Amino acid sequence: MSCGALVTGASSGIGLIASRALASRGCNLVMIARGEARLREKASQVSSRYGVRAVPIVADMSSRDQLASALERALAELSSINVAFLSYGNPACEPCEPLEAPWEEWVKAFEMYVASTVEVMRFLARRNPVKATVMLVSSFSSRQPMAPTGLSDVIRASLAPLAKLAARREPGKLRTIVLELGSFMTPGAERLISVLAASEGVSPEEYWRSRVAALSPLRRLGTEEELEQLIAWLAFSPEYLSGAVVPFDGATSPCV
Repeated sequence: MSCGALVTGASSGIGLIASRALASRGCNLVMIARGEARLREKASQVSSRYGVRAVPIVADMSSRDQLASALERALAELSSINVAFLSYGNPACEPCEPLEAPWEEWVKAFEMYVASTVEVMRFLARRNPVKATVMLVSSFSSRQPMAPTGLSDVIRASLAPLAKLAARREPGKLRTIVLELGSFMTPGAERLISVLAASEGVSPEEYWRSRVAALSPLRRLGTEEELEQLIAWLAFSPEYLSGAVVPFDGATSPCV
């Protein structure tokens, strides 16, 4: 079975993990990210390791014009998109107090998380010749926002109802799944933790151990291998798993 997969935020972090997971299942990829040099490097590595096509496309998902162009190119490269994995960046101000974040940051976060997701779903429903599984990356903290990430938490809370609505309105074209992830050692998370650790006068290592890993009863972070396994399974899981929210957080409790 041939498989075409679209991955955003694909040059690092969760998006890169998803690219590897889908490539391991034989999917040819379109990998989208903003930074060209790193994106081309990672696409080449994924292609060589898994023996699939991995086409890099440089685009900012919060730009409607760039996103529209990237989607057209993706469909041309893949002919059909079986899986779309939407991984997002972080608001520039975070960690920041949500009520102190300027208007522009809220608008940018909405464009990045929600407006871009709607545009991808609309494109797949109208233009894609096959039904697509659409996976959206959210966080356990979207259910109970935490101040350092409150801006993104509040906006990402919209993804679960959006996924449910899309699955109900386009059952022949979209199968939607929201991943509510716990803590993983990604570049974005490391940047956030380094700022928070400095503000409390502790090392990043201590902050990870006592403020992050300690929130899970497992007393550890999730691993890349565990997340790869989950994504690879979800991409080809039963069709009836649609409009679903999948917690993958080690039973982590938000620190509020």
